[in-house]
Amino acid sequence: KKNPDTKMIGRRKYYHWFNWFVAIWIIISDISLNADCLKDLKIFVPDAVIMGNAATLSCQYDLEQAALYSVRWYFGTEEFYRYVPKESPPTLVFPVSGINVDLTNSDATSVTLKGVTRELTGNYQCEVSEDAPLFHTDIRSAHMQVIELPKDDPTMQVDKKVITANDNFKAVCTIGPSYPSANITWYINGRKVYKTPFQRITQDTYEGSATYSSLEIYPHSQVLQGFFQAVPKYQTSILLLCEVSILHVFHKNVQQRLMLSIGPPTTISPNLLGLEGSKHLNGDPDNSALTGGATRIAKTITLTTQLTATANILLPVAFVFICFLCSSSWSHSVSLIAAHQQRHRRQL
Repeated sequence: KKNPDTKMIGRRKYYHWFNWFVAIWIIISDISLNADCLKDLKIFVPDAVIMGNAATLSCQYDLEQAALYSVRWYFGTEEFYRYVPKESPPTLVFPVSGINVDLTNSDATSVTLKGVTRELTGNYQCEVSEDAPLFHTDIRSAHMQVIELPKDDPTMQVDKKVITANDNFKAVCTIGPSYPSANITWYINGRKVYKTPFQRITQDTYEGSATYSSLEIYPHSQVLQGFFQAVPKYQTSILLLCEVSILHVFHKNVQQRLMLSIGPPTTISPNLLGLEGSKHLNGDPDNSALTGGATRIAKTITLTTQLTATANILLPVAFVFICFLCSSSWSHSVSLIAAHQQRHRRQL
């Protein structure tokens, strides 16, 4: 009979060689499996698409020597398009609310959606699977934003067309309904206006309505004081511009030219709710009521300034002349008093 210890040693050798065989088989299998399989899956989805336009979503991948089993597209968790090369036809569309697939422009790497709507804003997934025996599968996702553009161009209203260094000034820029809401930025002479204690900027959006942005500039505003303190003689106006943008898809602006006055502050200030608005891009035409009024006001202020300067020169001259007359009259009075006193002494 064999020694029990000898049997135990034999079993241990058997298990030892078996484990080595399994390990080598796993390593070889892993190398062979990774040699030809799905790699480098990438998804390309437009981040912003205008409502009503078409959108093409693509999925790029490298199968190397492996065969493709299927490509599936999902909106959220709902599958809406599948491509299986072994089936006939290879394309299959599933009904999903709002999605209209253009089959003539869809294949194994891309799918085209026609007439996208706002409801199609969301996450899209591309799932690629290779064929037997591995059926290796990978998936990628990306977000798409559908944009509804405003129907009209932006407009601007101002409460003054002529401003002085001591004036409060307010402007309002308006753009019609959009999705998502528009972003409004203010510029003066090409320089962006930032929010400060003396430069107040607000923006409000109402659901289903317009987006409003107001700019209020106070007398101690740095940007306004800079123009008045360093204004050259030939510069009599500034250009106020309101820029409206929606992501990188929509960019428009509206502008108005404002007169600068270095004279005394004017009290002429039309009601903001009743003033004439500007036209987009080119500002007010020269013959408009708003601009024409501003020109007349500017001429009036210039005339007032000239009269004030003339008065400042004449007043000191008049003062000296009056003092001279008063001095002459006083000297004459003193002479009369002295003569009277001499006659009085002689009589005594």
